[in-house]
Amino acid sequence: MGQMHLPQTHQNAQSERMVSAEAVATPSRPSHTVLVVDDDPGFRGALVELIGIDPRLKVVGSACDASEGAEMVRSLRPTVCLCDVRLPGGGGEVVAAEARRFAPETRVVALSACDDTSTIMGMFRAGATSYIVKGAGGDEVLDGIHRAIRGQASMPACAATAVGAGLRGQEEDSQGKVILLRNVLDHDLMNVVFQPVVDIETREPIAFEALCRVNSPPQRPPDMWFADATENDLGLEFELQAIRLALGHLSHLPGGCPLHINASPAVAMSPELAAVLEGIGPGRIILEITEHTQIADYPALTAALAPLRAAGVLIGVDDAGSGFSSMSHIVNMEADVIKVDISLVRDIHLNKMRRAMVGALAEFARQAEALVIAEGVELEEERATLITLGVTAAQGYLFGRPAPCSCATPQVETPAAVAVSA
Repeated sequence: MGQMHLPQTHQNAQSERMVSAEAVATPSRPSHTVLVVDDDPGFRGALVELIGIDPRLKVVGSACDASEGAEMVRSLRPTVCLCDVRLPGGGGEVVAAEARRFAPETRVVALSACDDTSTIMGMFRAGATSYIVKGAGGDEVLDGIHRAIRGQASMPACAATAVGAGLRGQEEDSQGKVILLRNVLDHDLMNVVFQPVVDIETREPIAFEALCRVNSPPQRPPDMWFADATENDLGLEFELQAIRLALGHLSHLPGGCPLHINASPAVAMSPELAAVLEGIGPGRIILEITEHTQIADYPALTAALAPLRAAGVLIGVDDAGSGFSSMSHIVNMEADVIKVDISLVRDIHLNKMRRAMVGALAEFARQAEALVIAEGVELEEERATLITLGVTAAQGYLFGRPAPCSCATPQVETPAAVAVSA
């Protein structure tokens, strides 16, 4: 069995406990109950002693096998069940499944020396919300318990990798997705990079778009993370965290340029987004409404956007010319900015149908007093053609790749601009 660095004395436990900011506060009486399930008597006793020195926690019982643990979690309904994975009588999965069925308010924190994918995914599928590998310090165990109480996951890197491997398989499971998503949110595993939007003739930046990156396994495109978040009722929290990160760089953008941020219709209509954008100067934010599903109620969306417009937020339509972003969508949104999808821009100098469509969009934008931006410009020939069609702004690798804020200025010295490395 794996060893965890638990304190051997009350004094050692107290000093180790001070590492966790969560454990520093000391209310007068315990407010949360913990059940400990482990078949090793010495280890079980050390866990009970560790938890006992936290004045907010109270150990209400301990069990030595899966059947006893399942019975106690059902009868005691503790706030947290700290449960070993390898247990006689069916393993920790039995206890986790029993908690999910009969005590859904109980958070099961798995504790094991095993860090293989099948074991970790088995516990998550059964109902565990966190996974701590034995060998962690006592402060990490206490922190994991308190995170579970707050509804936050605890997961070491090896567990995150294992969950990601599980998700890449055919048996994707929503519980595993939620664990991964919560791990990203709770451990600040997002960052933002910025890509310039330039005047297509001078190549000077006129704005920057914030693009989110997720630094957690499995490695996959950001839109897949956001799609999973939306499917698992975490879309609002995921999008707002990305937006807050982007806004943190607003004052550092070169030349005081405006910032493009992305939001789904649901988030764009939320009071939470309005609160996040409150106090930002007019003209500094272009809110691009992403549309992965068709908008059913345009009047409701435009009414929700009206206060943002009044505060000086500009509204953009992304990916014009693809998917649901039809001309009627652009009209209904009363867009200030229209971004032409890369599918229309790529090799536009070789395709008369694309030239006709983009030219029509450019003329529409001119008459509507909107700005049209061509996305995904990579070739000088594309840039030259777009200029002849009346497009005045562009974005793409020809002018600069997404990069951290300090590196986000495009190169404009020569016609064959070198892209900024991310």
